[in-house]
Amino acid sequence: MGSLRSFIKAVRKAKTIADERAVIQKESAAIRTSFRDVSLDQTTRRINISKLLYLYIMGEKTHFGQVECLKLLASPRFADKRLGYLACMLILDENQEVLTLLTNSLDNDMQHHNAYIVGLALCCLGNIASPELARDLYTNVETIIDTKNNFLRKKACFVAAKLVEKEPDLSEFFLPKALDLINEKNSSVLLGTLRLIEALYYASHESRPDLIKTMPKVVGHLKRVATMGYQPDYDVMGTTDPFLQVSLLSAIRTLARDLPFSEEINDILTQVVSNLDSGKNAANAILYECVKTIFAIQSDQSLKILGVNILGKFLASKENNTRYVALDTLLSIVDVEPLAVQRHRSTIVNCLSDGDISIKRRALELSFGIMNEQNIRVLAREILTFLEGCTEQELKSYVTSQLTIAASKYSPNDKWHYDTLIRTLRAGGNALTPDIISNILALVLQCNDQELKKHVVVKLFSSCLENENQFGLALVAIWTLGEYGDLILGGHIEVGGKQEQVTEDKIVDLFTELLENSTYSTQEHIQLTAYVLTSVLKLSVKFKNGQVIEQLRRIINSKTYDSNLEIQIRAVEYQEIFGQDAALKRGLLAKMPAPPVKERESLKLHKPSAHNKRSENGNGNGNGNGAVSGGITANSAQDDLLLDLIDTEDGLETASNDILSDIFGGDKPKSQVSSKSFNAAKEMVAFENANIRVSFAPGKFANGNATVEAVIRSQTPSTIDQFQLLIAVPKTQKLNITSTSGGDTLIYQGNEIRQVLRVSGQAGAKLKLRVKARYRHNGGEIVEDQFDFAGFKETL
Repeated sequence: MGSLRSFIKAVRKAKTIADERAVIQKESAAIRTSFRDVSLDQTTRRINISKLLYLYIMGEKTHFGQVECLKLLASPRFADKRLGYLACMLILDENQEVLTLLTNSLDNDMQHHNAYIVGLALCCLGNIASPELARDLYTNVETIIDTKNNFLRKKACFVAAKLVEKEPDLSEFFLPKALDLINEKNSSVLLGTLRLIEALYYASHESRPDLIKTMPKVVGHLKRVATMGYQPDYDVMGTTDPFLQVSLLSAIRTLARDLPFSEEINDILTQVVSNLDSGKNAANAILYECVKTIFAIQSDQSLKILGVNILGKFLASKENNTRYVALDTLLSIVDVEPLAVQRHRSTIVNCLSDGDISIKRRALELSFGIMNEQNIRVLAREILTFLEGCTEQELKSYVTSQLTIAASKYSPNDKWHYDTLIRTLRAGGNALTPDIISNILALVLQCNDQELKKHVVVKLFSSCLENENQFGLALVAIWTLGEYGDLILGGHIEVGGKQEQVTEDKIVDLFTELLENSTYSTQEHIQLTAYVLTSVLKLSVKFKNGQVIEQLRRIINSKTYDSNLEIQIRAVEYQEIFGQDAALKRGLLAKMPAPPVKERESLKLHKPSAHNKRSENGNGNGNGNGAVSGGITANSAQDDLLLDLIDTEDGLETASNDILSDIFGGDKPKSQVSSKSFNAAKEMVAFENANIRVSFAPGKFANGNATVEAVIRSQTPSTIDQFQLLIAVPKTQKLNITSTSGGDTLIYQGNEIRQVLRVSGQAGAKLKLRVKARYRHNGGEIVEDQFDFAGFKETL
């Protein structure tokens, strides 16, 4: 076995993935063999652990070295302890059973005479503390807080904050320490104290009155630091101690959240803002905290306008991170100060052309946020220009959906409204969701102005002739031509800059070309064909030319032998209707009555992560219902583990999405499964990303049995289909999926998929689930998200 350096060189020299895998597997095997040697010396063990950390960085399995990391901590050498604690922080986590073996090492090292070894133990405890470790070792942290070593006191305060978050019952022990330490003037100790105060505020409601009393001292510290002259030890690019200023502002924002208006706090915030040079990054960090504080507490109107103006300066910056922060913050305060945000409209619109996708997304959402009756024309024009050049499918779906909502809400007149919708159809491509198309058709039906209706049909017809590859446009054009094609006969349309007369032949030619268009997917072509057949049948009683009517009949006849059963059945039925008496057909094929336009809610591109939200009644780590595991992409090894754990059939029902069942945009039937036994108020979010949200609603837990309902909803306007949910429990428990509902397709703000789970096992055991969600996103490749969930308060 060589050194770490030689191992890294061997990995980097590998010319293929297979060569690299061979080097890694050989080295992993050598490390395992070495660990089995009972006479292994500490130097070799340290080299092995360093290689193990390199394997961890590369994403390889390192669980076999967990105990060896603990053995390295037993060494009296500082170098061994430093590497051992680093390995423990990376390879171990609070859920590992081996963590209990770490307690003795941490206890001994936190009482060590070497302050740096004590610091290592504190760092490790703060990073991987579990509630059990917190209860066992909090007295050591208390002792260190009472020492005179400021280096250790700062670290101990940070660790105390983590322990309080893990075990809120420890608040009563650390509250007196925090109230005493707030009088310190040492910058490092004060940093740790402020972090501890915030942790105590969120973890313990009983502690809040005492913590709020420290507000004058916190404000006094901020005033002292803000007016302090040049301090070489704490100066960062001309700004005095920005880290401490940010922490002080964060503490004020936390403590003053529910307090009445305070002139003193408003004055100090104004003073901090006026003393800073916004050209430096350190100063910008403080200004950003000031803005967040201004809008989190009770502040006066002039201060809020000042906060928006600071964000406006951020927007004008050339630094992408600064601009992103400005857009993200403006997005959160646009409802509070809409007029102040409006002043920066031109700068926000300019961000739509930025090369950074994150900035474009925030600018888009903010553009819709500031949209109103006065600026709808300008903003809609800019957004449509953006849409025409956009290539990201998710952004196109968002823009088309939001623009449809905004146009309905703020349109200055009906003509502008319809023209904007048609331009959206032309630019939206295949990003238009069924509910948007349904709403547009309903709006056309509700139009009572015949001239305006002719104008809409002509625009749709000419737009479709110019570009036959836009699926949403083609659907709407086909439907409107079938319903109102007779209104525009003899009129003129502009195609490619030329005026052409509308004839029956031209309409039928468009239908034929669309049926022969090979750019659509199979599913799109089926839906398009269904629309064409319905329109052809409707036009058969409106057209006068016998030859054209015969062409219409041939179109229907040609689909009576179609490979798709739905199309074939529809064509055969329409063929029968086509041959009926003219008077009967006119009554049967009369114009559709106007349906109501469905109210739709605005969407959000950005959803704050669960770990960014602090629970008012929890420990500040995710939501109050328990820890939420993040989703990871499952690899083949995880697949095997999941299949080994599965103790039952998945019980998933598959149902094809009948796209032909609702041509005119009617509501889809919702699940009829009764949920009376499940408490919707206790529904816990177990996993969510930009595409899906998986929640669990606990039912009855008793006598070794549990009933849980899984609820899956869409988070995106994009199409999610072929959905499967694979759920596994430990081998000591048995899982039975009793019923499912909702098919395998998710529609945003529409349907949901539900599964009822019954788990049996040893009474008193904790219910743990390993879940894999497998689905196809937007017609692309299959996506897999895997996560664990054990957030149920009840036991079997």
